[in-house]
Amino acid sequence: MNSLVKTTLVAALAAIPMIAFSADIPKLNVRMGLWETTVASTGTADAIMAGMDEAMKNMTPEQKARMAAAMSRMQQHESVPNAHTSHSCMTPEKMQRDALMSDKEMAAHCTHTVTENTATTMAVHFSCSNDGVSNEGDGRFTAVSPTAIKGSMDMHMVMHGKPVNMHSDFQSKWISADCGTEK
Repeated sequence: MNSLVKTTLVAALAAIPMIAFSADIPKLNVRMGLWETTVASTGTADAIMAGMDEAMKNMTPEQKARMAAAMSRMQQHESVPNAHTSHSCMTPEKMQRDALMSDKEMAAHCTHTVTENTATTMAVHFSCSNDGVSNEGDGRFTAVSPTAIKGSMDMHMVMHGKPVNMHSDFQSKWISADCGTEK
């Protein structure tokens, strides 16, 4: 997968529960401290496969056959969302800075617009383009309570001329006011 796609996806996922997508300070009413976020995504195999076609051009027929078999197995498993759980420490400073666009690569190739910013909901539209890959998407996050956030993100990409769609659902829960060793 191209580094911009990885960076986009990783940055978007890491921003939960921060939800700090813009210079506008997020208004979400959430507690500071340690958060646990679970993300379930579909469409990731398609993104990987779109980049693999280009890589396979220089492979031997035997290598191509092994790669095609592996990619086929990956697509079969894609019907079940891939889940990933991570921890992050939310601080007032993190809520005030631009978490998604603070990455230099992202800032150079992406734009974003906050379309809603209230105590219970934040929505953002983003668009990126670099190295033969363009993507745009929308994320929507809801503070169900000060200790729970849920949301989703849809990303539409074109990788080397091939359309790829990804969808992610997020669930974040506050763990404690003390972040321990988590930064």
